Amino acid sequence: MTQTATYTLERFIADVQQVFASTQDPRAQAQAVAKHMQALLAVPGWLDEKLQSLPQSGYGRVDVHIDDAYGHPEPGFLAMCSAQRPGQDNSPHDHGASWVVYGVYQGAIEQTKWRWVYPEHNWTSPELKPTERYVQGEGAVAFFLPGEIHTTKNVHEGRSLVFRLEAQRLDQVMRHRYNPQTNAARAFRAAT
Repeated sequence: MTQTATYTLERFIADVQQVFASTQDPRAQAQAVAKHMQALLAVPGWLDEKLQSLPQSGYGRVDVHIDDAYGHPEPGFLAMCSAQRPGQDNSPHDHGASWVVYGVYQGAIEQTKWRWVYPEHNWTSPELKPTERYVQGEGAVAFFLPGEIHTTKNVHEGRSLVFRLEAQRLDQVMRHRYNPQTNAARAFRAAT
C-alpha cells in the first residue's frame, strides 16, 4: 500500500517563495498563493499546534511565518492566523501597495468590497459604497489586490480562525482606513 503525501505548512511556504521568485505581477502572485492556500486548508489539523500560542482568551493573532527574502512590493511576507470573536469586524481599509489572501480554517467570515462612487453630475464628491458581500466558509479563499478596499466580519456563532498571507507585512506598508459615513480617508501604518 502506498502512502499519500500530505500538503504541509512547510511545503506551502516553499510554494509561496517560488511564486514570488517566478513573477512580479501582484494579480498572478495572489492567484497562485490562493490556489496553494486552498490546498493547505483542505488538510485537517495543520494549524492546531500553532494555535497553542494564542493568548489564554483564545482570541488574537499568531504569526506563523515571517519571510524577509520574498514578498510584494518589497521583501517581507507574513503568514499569520487570527482568531476572531463572534461579530468581530473592522472598518473599511486597503492594503496599500501590498495584497492579502484570506483563507478560513474554521468558522465563517463575511467580506465586503467597497469602492468610490461619484453621484450623477458631481465628479468632485465621491462616496464610499459597498459593492459586493459574500461569506467565506471553512476552506474558502479570497484575495484583495493592491488598493482594493474591504472589510471583514466574523459571522460564525463562535470563534473563526482566519489564515492570512500578507504579501508584505502590513505594519510596514502605508495604507488607508475609510469612514463611509463621512467619506473620509486616513493614512496609517499598522497591522489590522
